[in-house]
Parts: sequence; C-alpha cells; structure tokens
Amino acid sequence: MSEVEGPSDQKEQESPAEDELVMARRYHLGAIVEASATMEMTLRAIFAALLGTPRAAVVAGGQPVRWLVDNCVAMIETNDEVRGPSLGDPEKVARFRAAIQRCGELYGKRNQLLHGAWLEGGPNFSQAISRWRKPRSIWVEVQMDELDGLCRELNDAVNELMASIYEVKGIISGT
Repeated sequence: MSEVEGPSDQKEQESPAEDELVMARRYHLGAIVEASATMEMTLRAIFAALLGTPRAAVVAGGQPVRWLVDNCVAMIETNDEVRGPSLGDPEKVARFRAAIQRCGELYGKRNQLLHGAWLEGGPNFSQAISRWRKPRSIWVEVQMDELDGLCRELNDAVNELMASIYEVKGIISGT
C-alpha cells in the first residue's frame, strides 16, 4: 500500500515565502469582496431612490449588479423625458451616470477574480477561468499587483459614486 500525501504533508513542503503570497492573495481577495459588497449595497439604494417607491428595495434585493447598473442608467437617461423631477445640473448627472457605469465595469473584473480556481506557486498565481457556454477553462496568470489594483479601483469607484450622489438631486433625502 502506498502512502498518499495529505494536506498536512503538503503544507510542510511549502516555503514561508509561498505561504506569505497565499495569505497576501487571500487578503486582497477579501478586500475585493468587502469593497464590492459596499458597491452593490450602494447601487441597490440608488436604484430604489431613482424608482422613488419604498417597494423598489424589494425588487433590487435579489438583482445582480449588471441589472442594477443597467436599470439605474436607463432611469437616469429617461428621467427628464418621463417628467420626473430633475436630477439637476447635466454635468453632475453625467458624472453620476459615469460613476454607476464604472461600477459595472469593475464588477465584471471582480467576478472573474473571485470565481476562478487558483493554482498555487511562484511569484504570481494562475487561475482557471471558465467562460460562459465554453466547454473548457482557460488558464491566466494573475499578478499580486492586479489584485491590489482592483481593490483600489473598487474603493475609488465607491468613493466616486458616493461623492456623485450628493451632487444630484433626489437620491439623498433632503437634496
């Protein structure tokens, strides 16, 4: 009977540097999850405010970010046409719309990094990514800087979204 290498045996073979890289990757992925959760919650609140009914939160509750982004942008673009109260200065409304759209772009990157399978080892990591309706996964190399960069971009996008909310009318109570 041959011995099978178990998880504890494998752990002993990893170098401290590899352990640090794995922990750093996990830290960054956790930070990405936190930032994207804040983004998602903010987009749900924006959708509800744009729709203008307390029941909108029920509709927004189970929707994916792409749906929230698309519907928020659609409401912003048709707001004045449907005789809704003006959202304010067109330049500020454009900034608000761009901030929402940026969130949608970044969320796609977030999904790719969070939903792929990771292969350990080396200064960078490889990740298996399955494409929708494709029979095989593809392997891509992911550098630690990419994880850190996405985390920063997500936080910057949330900050921009929050700043732009205060520049348009009707999203925050009293504006």
